[in-house]
Amino acid sequence: MYMVDYTSDDFKTNLSKAEVAIVPIGSVEAHGHHLPLGTDIFSPRLFCKMINDKISDEIWIAPEIPYGQSYDLSIYPGTIHIPTEVMSSYVFFVGKSLYDNGIKKLVFLNGHGGNANALNLASEKLMQMGMDIIIINWWLDFSKEILTITEGQGHAGEDESSAILYYNKSLVQMDKALKNDKKPLMRVYFKDRGRILYENALSGDATKATFEKGEKIFEVLTEKIIELIHNFIAGNYYSEENK
Repeated sequence: MYMVDYTSDDFKTNLSKAEVAIVPIGSVEAHGHHLPLGTDIFSPRLFCKMINDKISDEIWIAPEIPYGQSYDLSIYPGTIHIPTEVMSSYVFFVGKSLYDNGIKKLVFLNGHGGNANALNLASEKLMQMGMDIIIINWWLDFSKEILTITEGQGHAGEDESSAILYYNKSLVQMDKALKNDKKPLMRVYFKDRGRILYENALSGDATKATFEKGEKIFEVLTEKIIELIHNFIAGNYYSEENK
């Protein structure tokens, strides 16, 4: 159920159907020379559509948050960077307002790695109010599944480029797709990280991307996300080994 399609009265009437909401979160950021600036918005958007097609009566879909923390790629044209401390505060108040409106559980469906710290900080504050939150970083949490479909992963790499080809292939300029084999040896922060590690605003091998791989990624991961959401709704947060 897309929240923005409902009147205030109808939202209140239908709130009893679901007390869980998804907030899709992305970024406006350079993705190589071949992918659109909205890449990190489009993947969560399509996941939400596919989830809504399957379980629309079980979950609310809140409006997407399009901007994110994109310091590393801010050297490239078109990137919009929101500092972590600012973004975490904004996300917190979005979540708090949803909680005040009767949403008791929240799914942050994240499309951009730079948002991770902000989402963690916001979630820590929201849970202290009594809200339950899960953060889904689709390319990271389901890396094992993705790597059964693609040979590799990366920022604007094979997996992400395939995803956007499936989302809307007219937005992708595959003739400009490149390869960047640089892989960090550690989680290191330094001022010119974006220019050096993400040369040409990408990592991995975008030239291997295909529409078919993107289709498979969305099919497989949508089912995995729905399974996770069902466990979240049911309160199945952990398992216990037999003693």
